[in-house]
Formats: sequence, C-alpha cells, structure tokens
Amino acid sequence: MGRAFEKLTLAAAVGRLRPGQRVLLPPGSAEPVAFIQELCRQANRLTPLTLMGGLLLGDYPFLRPEYAAAFRWVTWQLMPPAVSAWERGQAEFVPARYFDAVRLFGRGGPWAPDAVIVHATPPDRCGYLSLGVSVSYPLPAARQAPLVIAQVNPQMPRTLGNAFLHRSQIDCWAEADSPLVEYPPAAVGPVEQEIAARVARVIPDGATIQIGVGSIPQAIMEALGERRDLGVHSILVDHMLPLIEKGVITNVRKSFHPGRMDICEVMGTRRLFDFVHENSLINMEPSDVVHDPEVVGRIRDFVSINSALEVDLTGQVNAESVGPRQLTGIGGQFDFVLGAARAPGGAAIIALPSTGKAGQISRIVARLGAGAGVTTPRYLADWVVTEHGEARLTGLSTTERARALIRLAAPTFREELERSLATS
Repeated sequence: MGRAFEKLTLAAAVGRLRPGQRVLLPPGSAEPVAFIQELCRQANRLTPLTLMGGLLLGDYPFLRPEYAAAFRWVTWQLMPPAVSAWERGQAEFVPARYFDAVRLFGRGGPWAPDAVIVHATPPDRCGYLSLGVSVSYPLPAARQAPLVIAQVNPQMPRTLGNAFLHRSQIDCWAEADSPLVEYPPAAVGPVEQEIAARVARVIPDGATIQIGVGSIPQAIMEALGERRDLGVHSILVDHMLPLIEKGVITNVRKSFHPGRMDICEVMGTRRLFDFVHENSLINMEPSDVVHDPEVVGRIRDFVSINSALEVDLTGQVNAESVGPRQLTGIGGQFDFVLGAARAPGGAAIIALPSTGKAGQISRIVARLGAGAGVTTPRYLADWVVTEHGEARLTGLSTTERARALIRLAAPTFREELERSLATS
C-alpha cells in the first residue's frame, strides 16, 4: 500500500517530526531552505532533534548558538560554517567516504534516519517527482525511510535518469516556490591557471573526467578547450557548460553509458539549472552508483581530479584537516582515486598550490602534521601537480617519489625538504 502524499502547509509538514528523531537533509543546491527555516521556527517544540547530511551551501542557521539545545548536526562533509559548531560540540563528524554514506545513513545503517526530507519538482501526470539537482544520497534513503517529506518547488529542474520518487512513496509534501541555492563561479588567479595548464597536459582526448568545485577545478575546465570528446562523471558545475556548448564534452567515447553524463549532484547557477531541465544528456544516479569504485573502474581513460591541503614526501594526501582540526571531509576523493587505479588507462590527479598562507607555508611537506587525516594513502597516490610541475608517483620508490615531490615545492622550501629527506 502506498503512502498518502498528503498536501500540507510547511508548518504542518515540519509538524510531522518529533523530538529525538534523526532527520536527513538533501545537500548542495537542493538544500531545502524553506524547510530549514521552519525547523528553526519550531525549535522549542522539536528539542532535541538530530539533523544529518552532507555538504550544505547555506549558513547553517540551525547551528547558531541559540539552537545548541535544539539541534545536533551529524555530517560526513564538514563545511566552514559548521566548524565552530563542531568545535563546541553541536556538530559531529563521521569520517566516511561518499560511497559509504549511502549505507551508513540509510536503512539498517548506524545513522539510519527516522525521516528523510527531499527537495523535488511537482509530480508529473503519472505521479512522479524528480529530485532535480541532487539524488546522491537523498534518493536511496527516501526509498527506504519510515517517513518521507517533500519540499515541492516549481523552480526545481526536472532531471532525468534514476531521479524519481512516485507520489505513493511520499508521506506528505508542502510547496515552497523559491530559487535554489546557487554555487557561483570561483575567482581564478595566475597560480590556478598555471596548475590548470599542467593538469590539462595530462588529460588525453576521450577521457572521462571527475572533477570537484572551486577555483582550481574551474581553471582546469577552462584550460581544456582544445581537447576532444571528453566525458563527465559525478558532478556537473557551471564551468563545464562552455565545453559542452563548444563540443569538447560530448561523452561519445565513454565506455560506461556513452553519450550521457552520469551525475549525482548539479551545483551551480540558474543557467546550469535551466540546462539540465529535461535534458536527456543528463543521467542522474545516486552515489552508490556514481561513487562505486567498481563502476568507476570499468570506465576506460577515467581521470579523477581532486585537491589537497598537503602532500607529504611519501605521497600521502591530506585533503580534510589541519592537524586534528577537521575542516572538511573525505568526500568522493578516495572513491574516485581507487576507481581510477582500477580503470583501464585511468589516472588520479591531486592538484594543489605549492604554498599556503600567502606563501608562508609549504603544502609539500616532509610528513603530514600530527593528527592530520590521510584522505588518499600513499599506495594509491598517482599524479601530483602544482604550479611548479607535475609528477607521476605510481611505481616510484619512496626515495624517487620524495625527490619528484620536492621538485613540485616552492623553491624557497626545497632546501628544507631536502634536509628532511637526508635525515629521515
């Protein structure tokens, strides 16, 4: 027997929640802003409530100090606005890669939700709602959750593929006609452009690319204008649109779903949201497909491009913390690096500036800081690129890779790194 799909006011929909429950929120540009605002309005009634999810783009209003008794945030993707809440104990970080988050925060997992909130289009004539710009973990979780509440938004693009819930799978819904949370293009400087030019030389025609968000990924996409028949896997962002329009991204040489982009998240501006609306080139899939290393390992010439906070001379990559201070999460980096290692012709690139803090510190380090997380272990380290060069570490001895990495460091830090190598 199906669920009621009862139309409610936003206040009444939030009223279905009860104190003590675990509530899973959708991420990225699908962040349900109106629902979160109503949660805050009903904070006194809901105390205590555990909210869970991945990357949010807003300012996390439920983590303001005045809601410390009402809301706890549990996440595998800590973001800057939530770091202070984590430090004062209002947020908890679960070290998990994105592929595993579907299981950990799904039915039967240690963080199984009592309720899942989805942000969706209105139903079509057959009763199907598209989850639009985010299906990563919300879709599989909603298909199994005890309670499913939809924030229905006419401004949500209707994406295709594995993106749908039927009205019979939703308990209740409330309309909130409002713009999606946007992720605008980042500023790109000369260092990012130099890194991008070096990364572009590593990427062959016909490669299928996974790339993240931020200034370096944006610069890399801008540097790929002369490539041919690239494919896209994982996430779609604004800076991919010019390459699609120019015919650089065609997906025709993809060995997995040729002709289509397999996407779990769309993060960008209204221009991107309009592009994906009912676009048959876009195949939405949850993270248990897109992030699955076994799936990625079947994609010929798959190139994973990620960044880091620091890389040590053995090739260990830290992309998530400064010492023990957690700044972000594992995300999908490990999933895609592992998949690239299995893919025929695959490559995994870690691209980062050679220095931080306006040149005061080296991001190529003798060893990771005490308490730092290892996001990518040394045995999976492949390409590392800075503005000073690129090096492929796969197959190199520990001494060879250390010397290769020292050449990628800023010149002012190379002598110090050489000394550390000599005394290790």
